[in-house]
Amino acid sequence: MTRILQTSFWIMVITLVSKFLGFFRETAIAKYFGATSEADAFFVAFSIPGVLLSTVVAAVGTTFIPVYERLDGDKRDRYLANLTNIVGLFSLFLFVVSYLFAGPLVRLFAPGFPEDTFALAVRLERIFLLTVLFLGYTALFSAYLQVKGKFLFPAAVGIPFNLILVGTLFAVGSRLGIVGFTWIAVVATFSQFLLLVFPLFRVGYPYRPVLDFREEGFRQTLVLFSPVVIGTAASQVAVMVDRMLASGLPAGSVSALNYANKLMQFTYGVLATSLFVVLFPHFTRIAAREGTAELSRTLRRTLEGLVLFLLPVTAGSVVLALPVVQVLFERGVFTREATTITAPLFALFSLGLFGLSLRDLWMRAFYALQDTRTPMWNSVLAVALNIALNLLLVGPLGAQGLALSTSVSFTVAAFLLHRDLQRQIGSLWDEDLRAALFRALLATGGLTLALLPVPYVFPYDSRFFTRLLLLFAIITLGAALYAFLLYVLGDPTVRRVVEHGRRRILALRGKSPREMWESGKRLFLERLRS
Repeated sequence: MTRILQTSFWIMVITLVSKFLGFFRETAIAKYFGATSEADAFFVAFSIPGVLLSTVVAAVGTTFIPVYERLDGDKRDRYLANLTNIVGLFSLFLFVVSYLFAGPLVRLFAPGFPEDTFALAVRLERIFLLTVLFLGYTALFSAYLQVKGKFLFPAAVGIPFNLILVGTLFAVGSRLGIVGFTWIAVVATFSQFLLLVFPLFRVGYPYRPVLDFREEGFRQTLVLFSPVVIGTAASQVAVMVDRMLASGLPAGSVSALNYANKLMQFTYGVLATSLFVVLFPHFTRIAAREGTAELSRTLRRTLEGLVLFLLPVTAGSVVLALPVVQVLFERGVFTREATTITAPLFALFSLGLFGLSLRDLWMRAFYALQDTRTPMWNSVLAVALNIALNLLLVGPLGAQGLALSTSVSFTVAAFLLHRDLQRQIGSLWDEDLRAALFRALLATGGLTLALLPVPYVFPYDSRFFTRLLLLFAIITLGAALYAFLLYVLGDPTVRRVVEHGRRRILALRGKSPREMWESGKRLFLERLRS
């Protein structure tokens, strides 16, 4: 478990770098294109290839690892090569069909667009569809590297993508226009695939020209594949409905929802995804070799960590939504009005952060147990609830109703999956976990009270770096306050971390800064090589 946590830490560091670059990308896009109809067309076009392939990408990443783990010797190599060729054929077919029906697809995703915005979105979508040709490969190769214990390169695929887009925007701004920037985004997406090529062959990628739809591994994949595809497709239907309804709201609503959701996904990616990436292969091995009792124990420890981290982050995101959005996005054509639209959306999306993380944790546990049907039905029910709430709330609340509906559906889905999982592996909530939840709730309550005055006294009109440093200081002090409250409440995890830190400080006493730097660099390189 210690190695898992260490690997998760380094993935978290890489994910943090990638997500920060992603926010530079979003803020740069906001600066040069703002929350405008042109940006609306870009984001709708950008989302369509992801929606079209998300079902395949999710299914490949989810089903490949458990099937691969249960095959032996040459069967593993044949399965991987065969699946590589099948994914390539499917991607090519999807590209051709989607290109021919680009107009109806845009109309389906954004029926409320006026004609000029619609025409621009169709043009951009036909460019973005080129990414379909290699997104499937990126998912498959990432899963293969993860099953081989190589997690860092798959975690870093967002770094070249974001560097290319951010570098382009800072170099030429909006002079390329939205069409030129779309071509740059295609090149940036291709760079994600290229990043995986070197480590892929380093671990011995066994490609061969085989295409066999009756191959044993592929048949096992199909058994697990269909429920995952249906569940993921159901989730994408919810995304599509969100954009359809948002396209009929005032101009800029699609962009504001995108910025707010990306901000919430940043937090989720750093704190939850980095851990789940390492844990999923671990869950699969435990379920196959050690049984449900050990899986339940591992899930219990994971849940305790999520409770400690995500409750204060959720509270902080809700309370500090306005200063966070203002500092990160408000510049250029992203005006104060756009900030006031986006900040409440971010707060409402953040309410679902804990539910989203728990839902994805439970899903990975079911996939490790080779049960893909339960998550499928859960996704269908959650999406039905999301759509019903969308239709109910979009009238009185507008875009805020769409964000709130998403958070409620995440939370309900997590509750239903948790109930079904406990029927298979027993209760997760022992006395220690209940006590950890109680301490986290008390500490989060204290943190929330301390942060409540901040949005009312924050210096919104001061210089950018002043606001940035002040926001960083507030977040740092808030984290310190939360840790202090947990320490006072006797949380054993925090006390172990404090004691470990004290021992490390004592061990470093007497070393020069250069020696400490060399020690840290050596540790990082060792983790990278491993």
